[in-house]
Amino acid sequence: MRYGIFEDAFWWQSDLESCHESIHKFITVLRDEQDELYANTATHMGLYNGRPLHSRHRSSINYYTSHRQPRLTFNIIHSICQAATAKIAKHKPAIRFLTEGGNFSSKRKAKLLTKLMQGQFYAMDIYPLAQKVFLDACITGTGVMKVFSEFGKIKTERIPISELSIDPLEAEYGNMPRQLFQTKRVSRHVLAAMFPEKKTLIMEADSGRKSGQEYEDREQRDSDMLLCHEAWHLPSGPESGDGRHVICIENATLRDEEWDKDHFPFCFIRWTENPVDFWGNGLAREVKGIQIEINKLLARIQEQMHLATPKVFIEDTSKIVQAHLNNRVWGAIKYRGTPPQFFVPRAVSGEMFSHLDRLVDRAYEMSGISQLAAQSKKPVGLESGRALREFSDIESERFMVVGQAYEKLFIDISKHIVNLISDIHDKDEPFTAMTIGKDSMEKISWTDIDLEKDQYTMKVMPVGSLPQTPAAKLASVAEMHQNGFFTTEEAHQLLDFPDLDYANKLKTASIEIIDRHIEEMVEKNNFLAPEPYMSLEFGILRVQQAYNLGMIEDVPEDRLELLRRWISQAEALIMQAAEIKPPSAPPMGPMGPMAAPPGGMPPMAPPAGPMGPPQALPPMGPPPGAPGPGLPF
Repeated sequence: MRYGIFEDAFWWQSDLESCHESIHKFITVLRDEQDELYANTATHMGLYNGRPLHSRHRSSINYYTSHRQPRLTFNIIHSICQAATAKIAKHKPAIRFLTEGGNFSSKRKAKLLTKLMQGQFYAMDIYPLAQKVFLDACITGTGVMKVFSEFGKIKTERIPISELSIDPLEAEYGNMPRQLFQTKRVSRHVLAAMFPEKKTLIMEADSGRKSGQEYEDREQRDSDMLLCHEAWHLPSGPESGDGRHVICIENATLRDEEWDKDHFPFCFIRWTENPVDFWGNGLAREVKGIQIEINKLLARIQEQMHLATPKVFIEDTSKIVQAHLNNRVWGAIKYRGTPPQFFVPRAVSGEMFSHLDRLVDRAYEMSGISQLAAQSKKPVGLESGRALREFSDIESERFMVVGQAYEKLFIDISKHIVNLISDIHDKDEPFTAMTIGKDSMEKISWTDIDLEKDQYTMKVMPVGSLPQTPAAKLASVAEMHQNGFFTTEEAHQLLDFPDLDYANKLKTASIEIIDRHIEEMVEKNNFLAPEPYMSLEFGILRVQQAYNLGMIEDVPEDRLELLRRWISQAEALIMQAAEIKPPSAPPMGPMGPMAAPPGGMPPMAPPAGPMGPPQALPPMGPPPGAPGPGLPF
């Protein structure tokens, strides 16, 4: 067999009967040649967990049997990997679909696609899974997420790089290879349910014990798990037709189909890029040497601490009762001859502890993670929100590239989801998904979207420019509010504190209801009339802005007419409220409401000002029906 070729044929060119044999033997060759990669991966994962793990491939069993270490007591790798994950992967990037120069219809579809993608992220638990994948990148250098469809649903799965195999010649200098393999153990009963026509071959297949895949202490145990391979080969050209996707076990091919896509169903994230290799470098590799030295130093310190116990020197000729050597207070020791001498040795040299502290400091410096961040502490003296904000910005510069890689991971995931939705969408049974709004859920159908790939671009929405700590966040919002960047209601909306959630909703309800009316009219062509108890003056301004924006974006005329209609009705309500004013309440006297003045008497005029002189009252005429002056009674 030549390298990569079985019986003078590449595996993707072999027939159905011999395809599984070609794949199995080719993967065996690849994994044997890259034994060091899988050994280092298992070592790094073991150091993170506190003890190196056994490898899953036979060529490294002896390596780990001779390099087993006791459980770590000062795990720097675990500390820095957890700190980096908490610092970067705590954010939840959202994807926004944008159209370039599109009309209202395409922009509306892009907005619906943004909502659908956000709903898919929460439905598929993308954010918790992405944190695990990012942690893999911190430990082993590369994190992998698989995005696939199963029974009409889109699913994701975290994949350790120990399951993947590539041809290093194809992936030289970090290039994406043309073929990729995934090897994992799957229950034979699950495979039989997925491929019932192959059930007999699946149940008869060997579990891999004879090939040395299992540990020696498990060789005699029957296992339900089978070694399953999944292989992809990308098409060499648009019309080459040599793309292939195969799922097989050692003795049978379970699925064989054409692969016409130009990508694999995997998304990759690397802690740092390796210029000469496809796989990245992780934090465990950077501080591996320091961690091993710390382990040795701790073992020596522990041994010296155990040996450094108090001693009692007794001369042979002395007559001392050893029972008198006890821990009693003011105990008496009787002796004849030479008295006993007590000696308490020095346990550990101070230089050894100083060296240990230096190693710990160097590990944090090399990784770029501060000990304060790893211990969730803030620097002494930083109390104000501005100082905490500046400190966070300075610390984040070290991980700017890693943060961008984390955001790109979500762009790659979104591309896979859109492609899978297009594949499983059927006009008779359209793909639908639930999206989560701010306070509600909405059902979106792919029929209402169905944008072509060249009609939109994907961008990561900013996670938020405001700091995350309450003190720094409050300081930032207060500064921007004082400078007039937004109103008090918008400031409440930006704070978004859980304890103030209800108060924020009350403050921003007037904005939310107007925006909901605009969305119903522009997006759904559904008219909602204004009501007298709305903030009509603000609503008119808001709808006018939406109307002007709609003219720029070529919103259909019937929907612009709904906006004009809303403005007209709102103005009518304002004029009606101005014409019909409720009667003013009668003035209050010291003993209650004052009696109304008699008919014909004009009301008392208010004073000119707080300190102004009182105005003279007009002459009071006789009441109606009374005799005039000069007339006899």
